[in-house]
Amino acid sequence: MTVVDVKQNAAIAREEISVRRRRMNRSLTIHLVQFGILVAILAIWQFGVSDASLPYFSRPTIIGQRLIVLLSGTTIYRHIYVTLTEIVSGYVLGAALGLLLGFVLGRSPFLSAVLQPYIMALYSIPKIALAPVFIVWLGLGIASKIAVVLLSSFFLVFFNTYSGLLGVNEEFVRLARLMGASWTHTLWRVVLPAAAPQIFIGLKTAVPYAVIGAVIGEYIGANEGLGFFILYASQTYDVPSLFSGIILLVSIVFAVNVVLTRIERRIMQWRKVGPQALNI
Repeated sequence: MTVVDVKQNAAIAREEISVRRRRMNRSLTIHLVQFGILVAILAIWQFGVSDASLPYFSRPTIIGQRLIVLLSGTTIYRHIYVTLTEIVSGYVLGAALGLLLGFVLGRSPFLSAVLQPYIMALYSIPKIALAPVFIVWLGLGIASKIAVVLLSSFFLVFFNTYSGLLGVNEEFVRLARLMGASWTHTLWRVVLPAAAPQIFIGLKTAVPYAVIGAVIGEYIGANEGLGFFILYASQTYDVPSLFSGIILLVSIVFAVNVVLTRIERRIMQWRKVGPQALNI
């Protein structure tokens, strides 16, 4: 290795360190600003609620105390378990179906043209209007809630997957095939990496809609779950419990999105090293 190579490598290493440092500083700044906004909102809420409006709005300190009491007991965990089961089961099924159908239609213009009117017709139906239908078909049990979550998750994953597949550069696909890559290799090394950013947008966007679907199903007919817990708290004017249930739902969405973001970062690492990482 020549002296020039050593200097170039040292310069590259310094640049990488500088880039990492800037990213860490930016990330720290973002988190501090986010925390500051949260503190400001909670402070305004805490001191802006009068004693007269306390039964309707409660206060963060009261809600925090109620949340601690709920988590210290056992009943709330049954509600969390039921809602998580509905969300995970429906989301996994809906996402899998959305990925599969989005991929098939994204790679087949004929099937896309044939099925598009039916998909748009089904998508235009409000999910809250279908929830009673699922209850009639599947009963008041967990199956009807899973069906609502499935439908709520499916369309966002499908449309984003479909859009991602349409955005794949066909020149890269043909080039990979000309270089001797099999269709399976081309799919995993060219098509899916190119569509991955759009696919993950759909997967992450579908999470809150999956939670909404579970809550809607529990609102219409259930005797357990966080949706039922929130509805019961609102009917009994138990505002601290109502907000505690909402906080738990938000926590579920946040936790799932953190997991999906980490998975996305691991899968998208190839972008940091360039196209040669595809090993075609």
